[in-house]
Amino acid sequence: MATAPSVSYSMTVRLEVPASGTAVSQLTTAVESSGGSVTGLDVTASGHEKLRIDVTIAASSTSHADEIVEGLRDIEGVVLGKVSDRTFL
Repeated sequence: MATAPSVSYSMTVRLEVPASGTAVSQLTTAVESSGGSVTGLDVTASGHEKLRIDVTIAASSTSHADEIVEGLRDIEGVVLGKVSDRTFL
């Protein structure tokens, strides 16, 4: 049985994504498909072409957190910015 996501392995990922009606759902679907849990989401900047989004995610381990980040990086049009764990926000 897989370990459930925990805030002990929480991280915040800053992403730039194309501005579209499905941008946020693509991100949350990718996190949830990887077994993570979205615990917070803030759109910190928006424009006609790009959105900057901070997504807070609970993972089940540090290696699981790395897998989630790689999954987000693989989404077409997504630019990965800063990744912060709960200690170094």
